[in-house]
Amino acid sequence: MKKLFIPLFMLLAAQHSYADSKTETIEVDGIERSYIVYTPTKTDNPATRSILIFLHGLGGAAEHYARVCNAQVVSDTHNALLVFPQALPEQNEEIQLAVNTLKSSFSDDLDFKNSWGAGARVSVETIKQMAGPMASMLPLLIPNVMERGYGELNESVDDVKFFNSIIETLQKSETYRANDTVYMAGASMGGAMTYKYAYSDECRAQKICILCGFVGGGVDTTQKALKVPALIFHSKADSTVKYAGGLFNGPVLETIQTITSQKGCGEGVTTDVPDTKEDGVRLTKTEYNCSEENEVVYYESDVISHSMILVEQVNDIGFITEMERFFYGSVSLGVDEIGANTLACYPNPVEDKFYCPEEGRCEVFDWSGRLLLSDNVERGVVDLSLLPSGSYLFRLTNREGEMKHTRFVKK
Repeated sequence: MKKLFIPLFMLLAAQHSYADSKTETIEVDGIERSYIVYTPTKTDNPATRSILIFLHGLGGAAEHYARVCNAQVVSDTHNALLVFPQALPEQNEEIQLAVNTLKSSFSDDLDFKNSWGAGARVSVETIKQMAGPMASMLPLLIPNVMERGYGELNESVDDVKFFNSIIETLQKSETYRANDTVYMAGASMGGAMTYKYAYSDECRAQKICILCGFVGGGVDTTQKALKVPALIFHSKADSTVKYAGGLFNGPVLETIQTITSQKGCGEGVTTDVPDTKEDGVRLTKTEYNCSEENEVVYYESDVISHSMILVEQVNDIGFITEMERFFYGSVSLGVDEIGANTLACYPNPVEDKFYCPEEGRCEVFDWSGRLLLSDNVERGVVDLSLLPSGSYLFRLTNREGEMKHTRFVKK
């Protein structure tokens, strides 16, 4: 039987949910910052304990990512501290005002309540276009932004310093006892922040993974090569971080070409990922002929949406699983099937009523980890009529306290 690898975000076994996690705080530049740490339950070899930092996207929250991922399994398998830092709300009042003024022009996917200081810039020309009839008011509303020619999200926030403060704390702590091995991954705006960190002179990561991220306009890449191996995922169908260039990013292929040329890579060798699932999703893998210590691996899809980039099995690979393999050379768990924790609900796709064989407390998450619905399942029926169309993760804690899950599509 075909082996299915269950990744960081998809294995939701109840016995591991929060057994060894803790929210920590640290002061950086006079601001209290927070992060969640998952610690290996095994303590026999703390000298080999690495750090894996995962950054949420724009508007995201560390606890949401932690809530839908079984970080403890990965932590135990690789003797790693899994760290989920929390971004701050926008600190600049003018940027706050600009976002609130223009929010009707943004994609529904964009939630600006928490943002990394990732160098995400928007030019005044773009701001004027988005403002439409209100453009004449902008010099009064956001004079400093208009004068300098661009707006940048959380420009004053030094998140590079934040991450390094976390790393230093974990390495010095008698409780956590991490070593010098650090990996960083980020999704969307978290990917942008991962790029900024990797380009900085203070980067301590040995490898990075970018899931549908971008290099922000405020990141100086002039005559500066990305010094670490990188695993990168993008999709031509991404409507948030657009393939041809969008609100914060330039064309994706230009970014890949800049990275590989500055690293001194040769021509990339592209292969098709076999479509053994016969789902019609085309996925390619390009490996660049860089030095062994400084490789670039780039996956590209033709139809996967921005939110679906975190779904495990798409065209016979799992993006999170591939990240785990890229960092550690192996994955946390392999099983023949998703076993007893799978819940058989119907219909799927669903229009409004979702029928499940058990009762209990249910939660519905999107693929960025946001909790969208929490309700009691009575008589085996859940009303999903208010959910927008899309793909979701459904989790049920039954009357016996057992946690089960399934994926579903809302029409």
